[in-house]
Amino acid sequence: MKVKRITSYLSFCFLRRRRNKKVARRETSGISESMNCRTEGAVRKFLRTPRGMRHHFSAFSRCIAYGSHLATFLLLLRGRENFKQSFLALLLFSSVSLLSGCSWLGDTSAVENPNNSKINEPKEASQDHIATFLGNNSRDFYGIGPVPKKLKVIWSVKTAFTMGRLHNKPPAWGGTSWPGQPSARDNRVHFGSAGGVVYCLNADDGSVIWTFKGEDTFKSTPAIYGDKVLASGLDHYLYCLNAEDGKLLWKYKAGFEIDGSVAVENDRVYIGSEDFYFHCLNLNDGSLIYKTERLGSIEGSCTLVDDSVYCGTEQGSLYRINKEDGTIIWKANIGADSDTTPAVYKGKVFTAAEDGIVRAYNQEDGALIWTFKTKLVPYEKGKKGGIWASPVVVDDKLYIGSMDRYMNCLNTENGSVIWRSKVRGPIWSSAPYLDGKLVFGDKAGWVYVMNAADGKILADIQIGENVNSTPIIYKGKIYIGAFNGKLYCLGE
Repeated sequence: MKVKRITSYLSFCFLRRRRNKKVARRETSGISESMNCRTEGAVRKFLRTPRGMRHHFSAFSRCIAYGSHLATFLLLLRGRENFKQSFLALLLFSSVSLLSGCSWLGDTSAVENPNNSKINEPKEASQDHIATFLGNNSRDFYGIGPVPKKLKVIWSVKTAFTMGRLHNKPPAWGGTSWPGQPSARDNRVHFGSAGGVVYCLNADDGSVIWTFKGEDTFKSTPAIYGDKVLASGLDHYLYCLNAEDGKLLWKYKAGFEIDGSVAVENDRVYIGSEDFYFHCLNLNDGSLIYKTERLGSIEGSCTLVDDSVYCGTEQGSLYRINKEDGTIIWKANIGADSDTTPAVYKGKVFTAAEDGIVRAYNQEDGALIWTFKTKLVPYEKGKKGGIWASPVVVDDKLYIGSMDRYMNCLNTENGSVIWRSKVRGPIWSSAPYLDGKLVFGDKAGWVYVMNAADGKILADIQIGENVNSTPIIYKGKIYIGAFNGKLYCLGE
């Protein structure tokens, strides 16, 4: 009976302490309830990482240690014959502490995030697919390895060429266009073609599983969410398709082209359009939840981090938007047409523009922190351009290709150059990072595997006369389209 009273008292103390801590959190000035939720969510995510598991195991070890002291104390009080009951009390004591995260021993707020900025922890191993452009809503899941050491064509699929109702002058478009990254899940590869068709292929041999025909070119990555695939393009529509057979479930018409890929969270679809608006839809039926005020023509994909959406515009602005209701949190001046998808990392937002400049902004208020300028290169009659690729950020380094034929590696802290590596053609392709390597294409038709440490080319292959698209790395193979009308599977 005494043991029961002791364990009951321990449980009561634990629950009272938990209640008091919750009250204290609610009464802490300057910290909103939503901030508490985000912090606790970050802690739970942290505890699922290898580092978090070590932290949790260490806390449990401390529980055992303190419990051992308790058992010893009980043993001295009651004698050897009652050791069994004391040991049972130890087990209950340790178990309760483990389930509580041992918060009374060590506060998990050691996962510091003072600006509520995104912590670049490694992505969870449970992500086994490439869901959307650059992998996920935060645009920082870059593939599933390994990266092939040598490159040869394993198979290719030829698509139709098109000039389209909005692009009716030669040369015709073929294959995949910009940004044109495929998506992949369950050994299926999805991509939208310049010919206006969404393809679902067998990843092993390229055989067609299903197709869906739109009214014009598909430029974005078909995004995979649950039993749905969402694809958009130049015909102004966002299509929601059945992932199993490609049948149309619903479609939503924007005011103009939709070049970027969607992000989906909690049955909400987030998408920017060249109609100058950012749209939030219901995933289940495509109904409009909200549409923002006029922002500018949005060509890149949006980036979702915590409670915010980040996107750039052709009119030269960078926005941070409240994803709940579409209100503008801040607006920063880029000053040039920005086609890229922003990257968010350690309290900074990175973007680039056609003026050839990479820019870093403060995530909290949008203040400009640093810039890096590349050389402008002629690309159309009377026009010069700089950057169409999106920044890829890993381990305090930013990787981005530019029209001057360089892959650039910059220090995220101050924008200083770590290395620059010149390739054969201008680079519009973004460069997914995996296993210490970058994979990307250039407008001379080459695909490269590059050492991310020093910019040395490890493998390359020419697949066409122009590769604007971004590749995916999926289960040891590279999937990428070219302007010659084909999608390629590359590997060893």
